[in-house]
Amino acid sequence: MSRAAERSPAVVEILEQPISELAGLREVDPPANLVARVMTRLSEPRLPSLWQWLRHPFCIEIRLSPLALIGLALLLTAAFVLVGATLR
Repeated sequence: MSRAAERSPAVVEILEQPISELAGLREVDPPANLVARVMTRLSEPRLPSLWQWLRHPFCIEIRLSPLALIGLALLLTAAFVLVGATLR
């Protein structure tokens, strides 16, 4: 048998009713200055510090077609050959 079945009906009814002292705590309004302060902070986010800004990751995306990649490789090869020929 479960524990709920062992209890008398009077005990079950008392346990299922909300506690009146605690139920009154639900109806507390927050102070107006607290609400205004929180809403101001939410509407105007802080600027990050220099350290936070420097640590923020960023993404660089380079899109190259295969033809552009071949052209870049040929250009770099020619540059290295030219620099190597002038150093002799």
